[in-house]
Amino acid sequence: MELTLKANEGLQTMEVERIRGRAQDRLMNKLAAARHKAEEKRAAVEAKRNRRAAKTEQQADYIRRTGRVPASFTFCGWCS
Repeated sequence: MELTLKANEGLQTMEVERIRGRAQDRLMNKLAAARHKAEEKRAAVEAKRNRRAAKTEQQADYIRRTGRVPASFTFCGWCS
């Protein structure tokens, strides 16, 4: 009788450890997905910043070459 109780306890312990392992794996996968998503967002923001910087540089170059400000160029953000 005592032997079967110990065997059942051992099986229950193994089952609990298996469930914990699965839960930890799921959590680690979620963390990895969140990190990946954050990295993608960072890359998108950096690309957008680089595009804006290039556009600004082109506008500055145009102004330097021609000496005049293009009509499409605005000084306030809500005007564009």
